[in-house]
Amino acid sequence: MVGKSSGENPDRTEPTGCPLVGRRQFLARLGLAGGAALTIHSGLFGWSAGAVMGKPKVPGDSAAKPRIMVGFARPDFNRYYLWPGAGFPLDENQKLFTEIIEKAAEELGVTLLIEREPLKDNDAMNAFLAKWGGEADGALVTQMGREQRRAAVGHFLDARPEGLPAVIFGPQGTRTWRIEERPESFIGTTDNPQWLATALRMLKARWQMANTRLAVIRGNEEHEERLEPLGTTLHHMPLQWIRDAMRAAEGSDEAREIADRYIKDAVKIVEPSETDILNASRNYVANRMLMEEKGVHAVTTDCLGLVREGDGSLVQCLAFCRLLDEGTCGGCEADVYPALTCLLSSYLLGRPGFMSNPVVHTATNEYVGTHCQTPTRMAGFNEPPHPFKIRPHHETQQGVTLQVDYAEKQPATLWRFLASDSLRVGTGTITRNARPEHHEDGIGGCQNGYAMEVDGVDDVRLMARYSHPVLTYGKHRTTIAAWCQLAGINVISGWA
Repeated sequence: MVGKSSGENPDRTEPTGCPLVGRRQFLARLGLAGGAALTIHSGLFGWSAGAVMGKPKVPGDSAAKPRIMVGFARPDFNRYYLWPGAGFPLDENQKLFTEIIEKAAEELGVTLLIEREPLKDNDAMNAFLAKWGGEADGALVTQMGREQRRAAVGHFLDARPEGLPAVIFGPQGTRTWRIEERPESFIGTTDNPQWLATALRMLKARWQMANTRLAVIRGNEEHEERLEPLGTTLHHMPLQWIRDAMRAAEGSDEAREIADRYIKDAVKIVEPSETDILNASRNYVANRMLMEEKGVHAVTTDCLGLVREGDGSLVQCLAFCRLLDEGTCGGCEADVYPALTCLLSSYLLGRPGFMSNPVVHTATNEYVGTHCQTPTRMAGFNEPPHPFKIRPHHETQQGVTLQVDYAEKQPATLWRFLASDSLRVGTGTITRNARPEHHEDGIGGCQNGYAMEVDGVDDVRLMARYSHPVLTYGKHRTTIAAWCQLAGINVISGWA
């Protein structure tokens, strides 16, 4: 069960850390207790350059994997002569479905618990649950036709352990749509068997969200809380600790390597100096050190609190850009729910999200989203990054961020968690880039911006009340809504 496994899963302690230690212990582990800043190569946490440069671990990247039980509701003969018909051979199609599931599991890093014998009635379903229900993190059951098999699937949904998320797959012709929806389940009917890979990704993303630890860095206190029904743990920690980690990253070879790479790959460096870029890269290393030490998978930080200090070396933008490109999240302004949305974008959709401020152009009725941090791999983690320029944080003209060219005429999703149990989602099309290029071009605001035609919105002023929506390439409303049904999240469709 999602809730149960999140409390026992070794992924919660990888990267290993010391949750809820005081600042004195934290400083000691950073090598700062005596006032002498130690570098990464002084043996801090036993890291090597390769370990720091590798992408941060998220749930599922280490030894612990989600365990998904898989079964097929069907009789033990090969062909029906009524619906779905003799042209739907059960043995051959079970083999096809199994191959799709096994291939997806290998790509996703999911452990399968497969029952290959037909689940022909309620007794077979009970045996299936007795065998694996107590150790599974999710279930994927294919309904292969006829009313008695539909009844058996309904029995499975009712008899499964509390909190076990389940996806029921119904290939066209099997009348699966007649199964009544239950909490924490989704009935997926389609003529595309490859959707089974999406079903498996949905179940993995459910497990990942339940096993994610997100650092919320602001204020002066340290404590933890768990968000339900997501199961995500928030590790609140003092803002001072990012300053301490920056001191410990002083002079690190890893920061130098990161800075050199950004200098080489940038289309243009506009304002920042090489020292600025090196300091921004140290910020990335500092965030990685903190994530490792505290055993968290992602961060969201009161970055404006640091910016107000007037020290450009504390600007977090570049660090957050890189974390987003690596499949986790560096979230601005300690805003928890957009950060969770960015994580779900990575887990469920395989691409990062861009958290932005809502801007409305009433003269043209355009929605515009702007912010200074942005991922470059908007098209997907395995796709080429967008070109970028190196610019400063716009409000202070200090520090470093990346200014990215977004794809125009790009279908996109605009979404965000409103609370731990509700999410708003809409779709639209990116029409153009909308951000300042020069100080004298008459345009202010953040270094990154896109204009968007939002589906179903006649007056963009209605959208101004929603802060920090997340932009993800592609129209994914159906997949997101299906996942929310699986996770027990209320979905609000559209932005009007």
